Amino acid sequence: MLIVGICGSPKSERSNTRFLLEHALEAVSDSQTLMLNIRDFNIHHCTGCDSCVRKKPCPQSADDDMPEIEKKLIDADGIIIAAPSYFTSVPGVLKDFIDRSRAMKMNDHQLKDKVFGAITYAGLRYGGQEHVVDVLNRYALGQGMIVVGSVGSPVKHGTFGSGSLQTDEGSWRSAKDDDLAVKGSTLLGMRVAEIAKRFRNSGE
Repeated sequence: MLIVGICGSPKSERSNTRFLLEHALEAVSDSQTLMLNIRDFNIHHCTGCDSCVRKKPCPQSADDDMPEIEKKLIDADGIIIAAPSYFTSVPGVLKDFIDRSRAMKMNDHQLKDKVFGAITYAGLRYGGQEHVVDVLNRYALGQGMIVVGSVGSPVKHGTFGSGSLQTDEGSWRSAKDDDLAVKGSTLLGMRVAEIAKRFRNSGE
């Protein structure tokens, strides 16, 4: 079984978003994991040419990395996308991936039945985290994926990994000091793997 994590942050290894995604993947037991950092791939903008709608190859894929990404996602049982909130939405580098993956939908829903979970992080305590998760979940639903959330404490833990650099007191921290974000992300990783394993076993 393979769980693929997509880090949608344009930042480097010091990204708080990547830190939370790493915890989600580390929580996956008895499965292979793979992290894809979108910033490391060359992804051209979607031009709206509708080649994919007409079942023709995307002309942008001739000289960028989308075919490589697509192959890895098709092989996955579960997919976790982690994205920071950039002005209350996903960063442009991740939106390019989302737009270009339309071809996978048009090609007989190649991501259908993949188990999906979302993680987000923001600078401010109320920095658009819920909107980012909504964007990611609606994307997954549009691809025919099965969206799940974590099932930790109904009081302390949310349904997805989420946190902020800003504390409730107004001071600042990194994700490693955001206990609820780390726990939520860990629980999400466990849940995605659990449900993906159930689906795989039911098909055996």
